[in-house]
Amino acid sequence: MSKSKSKMNPSLRIVLQRISAIAVRSIPTRFSSVFNFVGCLAMCYLLVTAISFVSRNNNDNRSIETNEIVQEDIQIAEEIVDIKKEMESPPKTILYWTPYYNRTDFTVGLGQDPFIKFGCKVTNCIATSDRKLLNQSDAVIFHALQVNSRDLPAHRHPHQRFIFFLYETIPNTSIPCVGKCLPSSQYKPHYFNWTMTHRRDSDVYVAEPYGAIAPKYWTLPNQLPDELPPDTLPANPAVLLNRNYPHLANRTKMVAWFASHCPTHSQREDYVKELSNFIEVDIYGKCGTMECLPRNSHRCESLLDNYKFYLAAENSLCPDYVSEKFYRALTNDIVPIVYGGADYTQYAPPHSFINIADFKSPKDLADYLKLLDTNDALYMEYFQWKKHYAVVRSPKKGWCDLCAKLNDPNLEKKIKSYEDVAEWWVRKLPCYPGSSFLLSHS
Repeated sequence: MSKSKSKMNPSLRIVLQRISAIAVRSIPTRFSSVFNFVGCLAMCYLLVTAISFVSRNNNDNRSIETNEIVQEDIQIAEEIVDIKKEMESPPKTILYWTPYYNRTDFTVGLGQDPFIKFGCKVTNCIATSDRKLLNQSDAVIFHALQVNSRDLPAHRHPHQRFIFFLYETIPNTSIPCVGKCLPSSQYKPHYFNWTMTHRRDSDVYVAEPYGAIAPKYWTLPNQLPDELPPDTLPANPAVLLNRNYPHLANRTKMVAWFASHCPTHSQREDYVKELSNFIEVDIYGKCGTMECLPRNSHRCESLLDNYKFYLAAENSLCPDYVSEKFYRALTNDIVPIVYGGADYTQYAPPHSFINIADFKSPKDLADYLKLLDTNDALYMEYFQWKKHYAVVRSPKKGWCDLCAKLNDPNLEKKIKSYEDVAEWWVRKLPCYPGSSFLLSHS
């Protein structure tokens, strides 16, 4: 009986601790009395933890389990203390100075609700588009494609972060923009001190309009091979050695490509034209002879069910630029053929995509695709990653990171700025011309 009790108490205690932590997060921050409540809760929790620690240590045979539980206790206690500190500090104000295209809320939302809805660890932020709050704002976000040089704040206070925000990339020697480009000379030196873009060296990395891949932690085995659940037999050798894939019967077409912009800096259209000489490629949109409307709709994505491969070819070969084309293919159970300037091994699990850069010529790529087409087992290996990973469309982690960094006291003391943001964005690491790639892969 005592042994059963010792096994049960830690689990019960951890559940109660986590419930209390959730309860703390849900308490409105506008009531000052909550500070005393949270402090009391944290102290009571630490007291219970200390008592249970002493009790558990009386049993030397369970020292390893005790140590693991104590470490988790400390982590949860620290989290409660962090929540208390967050609730005591005033919220950080994030001002959208420009709209994001036609959205004044940057498609994210206003107030504190977005950070709560996104499940951010730190939610002590309020987003607004009210320019009257400029002087008290902690972060001011400028969508670089819509910046008007005659409509910029003249002064940045020491505590403020002026954020260069951009998802798109245009290979140019000036800052990317719509219509007439703004030369970097129109920005004052050191005007921006933070960046928030799809590049992973940004101060805040954000991939919201494109996608991400997240691990399914609960599916990862402790070792390979993993033990089987009770009353489960191993795989039948007769089935393993005679596999068939009936669901591939509908995939009777080879390569699909959706493209609405031609010509492009990457010259992807030229590569696809050459590839078409060796394998069937159906081109939808302005770059081809086929059409699907409305574009980017579920109806158009369902067309991919008939294809085995999808060309995720970017319009420019720029650092860290991986657009929604890639994640569209991964979501729809079709093998993406990537063409871009990013290191795709950092974006997706091994053997989940085919990279054009790995083949000497379009003909070599076509030969490999034909091999996969005639060997279902080889083709299906490109989907093994889905056992342990999932595609996230419109990930919000970047906005959570922004709020967390604004509340990080260590970053408040760090002084930095960009003398010329165009130097960082374009000239320091330029996009690779498609013409240069084609010369070496033809």
